[in-house]
Amino acid sequence: MKRYSTVNDGSETLSRTKDSETVSVASSHRRFTANKRINSELSEPLTSNAGEPFGGGSSDPYFVFRSDLQNKLELVDDFLAEYLRTVQEIDTAISTAEYKDSKKQLKRQLKSVESTLRDVHVTVQAVENDRNKFPHIDDSQLFERKSLVETSRSRIQHAKNEINSEKVKQKILGDERQKAIRRSGDGLLGAKNDLERQNTDFILDNQGQSSMLMQEQDETLDELGDVVTRVGEMAEQIGEEIGQQNKMLDDLDQDMTNAEEELGLVMGKMAKFIGTKDRWQLRIILTLSLIVVIMFFLVIYS
Repeated sequence: MKRYSTVNDGSETLSRTKDSETVSVASSHRRFTANKRINSELSEPLTSNAGEPFGGGSSDPYFVFRSDLQNKLELVDDFLAEYLRTVQEIDTAISTAEYKDSKKQLKRQLKSVESTLRDVHVTVQAVENDRNKFPHIDDSQLFERKSLVETSRSRIQHAKNEINSEKVKQKILGDERQKAIRRSGDGLLGAKNDLERQNTDFILDNQGQSSMLMQEQDETLDELGDVVTRVGEMAEQIGEEIGQQNKMLDDLDQDMTNAEEELGLVMGKMAKFIGTKDRWQLRIILTLSLIVVIMFFLVIYS
């Protein structure tokens, strides 16, 4: 890790810090502007380039999804540049929190843009599978949409490859090696000849690779923890929904019980009025009475 010992070096460090803050502020401003533009476009009606509704009666969601996708791809590029800058400028073996936070934000953006890309792909497949239903979309427009999907998928894959590129791995491995050297003091581990120095280098490299593997395992466990948390939240929501449905079923059962009681009272009063206690006769009479009432209304309104 580079050390600064003079006043000029301190000024250079301060200058680099200010430049980094300026880049961070500019990047945040671009993200805010992009999100604002996305929300504005999502609130507008979905129309084609010609301003006509999609398919004559419904709207084409492709254009909003395309705009959303392009904005999110720009955000991915910003977060990728920020991540690569962070890896190159800091000591990843010491400033692990900053490194992990930058990587986590980039992965979150990648998941978001992949979700939007799936939506765009669905709209393209809908047109491709039923060309007769979308006569206003010619072959050149369909090719353009398919090309957008392919190029977007390539950009996403490029960002994923850059996260664990060989250059990034070598930088992280070098930081871990320097950390091991600092712990050992002189970095030689008591080596006195070339063979022992080679063994020392081998040990330091293994220590650095082990630390990298441990970091990757920690990241995997963090992602697994996030998934478990989301599953727990979904299970809690499902439990609340089941509780509400059970309450509705209990209310329905209570209403049915009250209705049966009221029907029993009505039939009891009718039995006294007619002079019979046969429940089947009472039901037949009640059914015939309802049929007469229905036919009466049918005759009036027909």
